[in-house]
Amino acid sequence: MKKVTSFITLFIATILTCVSCISVTVESPVSQPAGTAIPATVVSSPTLEPSTPTPEIFIALTQAIPGEFQPTQPPASAGTTVTYAPLTVTIPQAIADGASGSNLPRVNGDDAPWWEKTPGHLQVNLGDYYALQGKLHQPAIYVYPAMAYVELSPAAFESIHRLNNYLYDPNNVPALDQLPGVPFFNAQVLFAAHIQPVSFQNGKGIRYISEYGQYPAPANNTELVYNFIGLTSDGEYYIVAIFPLTNPVLAETPDAGAPLPVRGIPYPYLANPAANMDAYYIAVTDLLNVQPPESFTPTLSELDRLIQSMRVEP
Repeated sequence: MKKVTSFITLFIATILTCVSCISVTVESPVSQPAGTAIPATVVSSPTLEPSTPTPEIFIALTQAIPGEFQPTQPPASAGTTVTYAPLTVTIPQAIADGASGSNLPRVNGDDAPWWEKTPGHLQVNLGDYYALQGKLHQPAIYVYPAMAYVELSPAAFESIHRLNNYLYDPNNVPALDQLPGVPFFNAQVLFAAHIQPVSFQNGKGIRYISEYGQYPAPANNTELVYNFIGLTSDGEYYIVAIFPLTNPVLAETPDAGAPLPVRGIPYPYLANPAANMDAYYIAVTDLLNVQPPESFTPTLSELDRLIQSMRVEP
């Protein structure tokens, strides 16, 4: 009888020890007044929402990606280095002149649309962005606490899940419906060109040229964006960067009758039941993929340089 009692006592102690080992404490971020501006340190220098996963998947999703991390040193370029904690970034002079940063407060009410929910995040807007005039999207970098974001937003969970799948094997270019998208866009990726990995000072991610829409919109320079989605190497921060850009092979506006350049792809007439939108977006993707990086405004090289300069840490 004593042996049985000792065995049961040891078994219960073992279970309690294991439970204490796997417990995770998640601190809720402190809400701040909406649009709280952050003083910068400036140095001048030459879909549908996916279903909610389990807490165990949340934890695994934001772990550091295995393998040795090699930070990328961006080439020397004239620009301005700014710090809005936890982000430090160098903005090339060819892209913009300065930036402004704000801490956005937590939004998690039941009446809030899923794309507006946030644990609280940093938003850094670029100032005097040279390709901004008349564009749909504002040039900005968004930094979220990864764990808190995936717990709050299934769309963020799905984006990070797809990002990790890509980073494990960047040579395996994902299908359009498997690309990591922007969780706070209530729209779908219509096409994606120039897909490639880009590393920054303490993390890495994916960049591609794309357009988001709630309907099969024409490819155009008003809505075209350079889209970067990444994670810090320790899995602590999730970063989204959106920069409008243009290319001379696209129409300037989304109007179906907008003038097309000589090499442009005609937009199918949606009233035609035989219109093949998949073929149209494939043709647009192929056309953009063969355009040199320097043919975009701003150039892909300068935008990559900005991303490579980033460091995100407490």
